Amino acid sequence: MEMSLGTFLVMSFNFLVLLVVLTKLLYKPIQGILEERRQKISHDLTEAEKSRHQYEKLSHDAKKTLEDARAEAFQIVERSRVEAEQLKDQILTQARQEAEQLREKNRQEIERAQKQALQDLRQGTVSLALLATEKLIGDRMSKDINDLLIQRVLDQIEKGAANHVNPGGA
Repeated sequence: MEMSLGTFLVMSFNFLVLLVVLTKLLYKPIQGILEERRQKISHDLTEAEKSRHQYEKLSHDAKKTLEDARAEAFQIVERSRVEAEQLKDQILTQARQEAEQLREKNRQEIERAQKQALQDLRQGTVSLALLATEKLIGDRMSKDINDLLIQRVLDQIEKGAANHVNPGGA
């Protein structure tokens, strides 16, 4: 198979026309599509990088917020514990003061009751001594003797009461 120069030139011309047509019709549009795809991929990579940075920032912010919340919760718990401790101390102090006041009030009441009982005993003893003396002596006793006897009885009662209330001087 031999090829002539004319056939070769026609084939070359056809090839060049086909090359120009293919370049115009297919190559440039394919190049445009490929360029668009390259730009889209580049844009998507940029967006992915932005999203990753945004995620990292949000993740960091969330961790910081969580740490702050934990610290605040710890402070609240600690403050509550301190306040509870102070309230407990305050209640205990108040209870001790009230108990001491009650003891003092009871001591004063007992003391008053002892004095009243002693006074009642004196009056009863004086009345009994007067009655006994009147019966023994009768109407012959003078007012001075009566007062003297009453004073002696009262002195003896006070001595006895003092020895009974404070035995041994304590």
